[in-house]
Amino acid sequence: MADLLHVAARLRALQNGQAVPIVSQRQVVIQPHAKILTLISMAGEDTSVHAAAFGGFGDPAQVFIVADPRRRDDQNALLRELLPLFEAYYAQCRADGTFPQIWVSSAGALGHLDTLADRLRFTDEPDMRRLGELWTYAGERSPVAGQQALISASGALRLHYATGQQEAEDEHLLTLLTWIDPPPGRDIFAAVAIAEETPVGVKTDPAFDSSTLQPAIEAFHKAAPGAEQAFHQTRIHHMLEGVIRPIYTATQRAIAVLAQPRWLDNPALIALAQQETEEFERFMQARDQSHRLPYKDRPKAAAMKVAARERAVSNVEAGMLRHDNAARERGVVKGSVLRGQLVGRHEHHLGPRQYEYDLVLSSHQDGLHLRLGDELWLFDRGNLVMRVTEIERRGAFTWVTGRVGTPGKNVAKKMTVGPTLDFGPKAPDWPGIAGDLSQMMTRLAREPWTHGDVLPPATPSLRMKPANLRAVVEDLA
Repeated sequence: MADLLHVAARLRALQNGQAVPIVSQRQVVIQPHAKILTLISMAGEDTSVHAAAFGGFGDPAQVFIVADPRRRDDQNALLRELLPLFEAYYAQCRADGTFPQIWVSSAGALGHLDTLADRLRFTDEPDMRRLGELWTYAGERSPVAGQQALISASGALRLHYATGQQEAEDEHLLTLLTWIDPPPGRDIFAAVAIAEETPVGVKTDPAFDSSTLQPAIEAFHKAAPGAEQAFHQTRIHHMLEGVIRPIYTATQRAIAVLAQPRWLDNPALIALAQQETEEFERFMQARDQSHRLPYKDRPKAAAMKVAARERAVSNVEAGMLRHDNAARERGVVKGSVLRGQLVGRHEHHLGPRQYEYDLVLSSHQDGLHLRLGDELWLFDRGNLVMRVTEIERRGAFTWVTGRVGTPGKNVAKKMTVGPTLDFGPKAPDWPGIAGDLSQMMTRLAREPWTHGDVLPPATPSLRMKPANLRAVVEDLA
């Protein structure tokens, strides 16, 4: 059903010829000191940096370009110019008690940065390793739910808008911006077709490569060292600057769209920003202590990272359901949020000053994901939890009865029949990840046989082998 809501928004955008906002609250943290990093790689050289543009929100780009990134010394010279910029930025964030935020144009640019970080931190040059380690912080955070360290401009816009084109086409940042702010008096599809002609990923246009860039690089290599070679290097610089600046500018536009006052504050982002700050400080402390960043995690470390990511998913979902209006409405449609009218409140006297309360709610939702014994927490009206004791379908309504737990009896005592209440998962518990990791460490004190080289001894079955094994298997069906 939630997918149908998104499809409906896309149909409306197609009908209007303009992107449709799908939320009213901001979905990402926008750091005022956020940096934009735009990288261009050479065709066929996925771990290269042919050109780079770096700058803050609202600032002009600092552009760095090499004639041919296949020349290792030239490639490293470009990266060494980027290193002090990131060193200074990270140091300032630590001094201010906050976290760095890097914006790239698209998911492809995000993956390119992550790949570069993996390669650089295993090189022989200490300064290259240092840059790879700094980029690794953003790269390792990118797949974690709710992370705010490495933001794709196209991905952030897609959290706020639905367009009339396919989702894969939304990864082209300029076409996405065209849908959001279409030129007046022009057909939207004609405008999008023009925007598509400008590359905004990490690769240059193949036609541009074959007709313009590649001949210029060949001329650079054939030229005599000195003024002639410098001339061709300047030509290449101008060519690539014309490619990278529009991408940098488009990323600036995306941040400006998301920074508009039309987007309401989202309290769920406060916890995400605090969590990011703590993760950043832990990462930098590990670097200060010269802890090694492995290329591949050992089984125990990998299992603990999986546990942390799973906890992050549940925490982000719980936080958004409590504080984000659009997320809560999607939860109501999907059935992960119980929205019902309070039609009964029963008080049971168990003894001196001992009471139990049952709440009865009537909901028109027909896709509720509820089971007996589930714990549901009240949103917005106080700290109350109830355990589902009965679920009954009555015509077009679902009646849900729950026993109020220890937190919430005072709230339930003051409730009156009539209001509509929202129930869902427990509030986010970010510090609880420490308990999860401690439990995981206990379980993994001994490496499981699935991750070792020695197989456990075979355990013979005590059951008699059937005379006709095939017949037994067929009977199971």
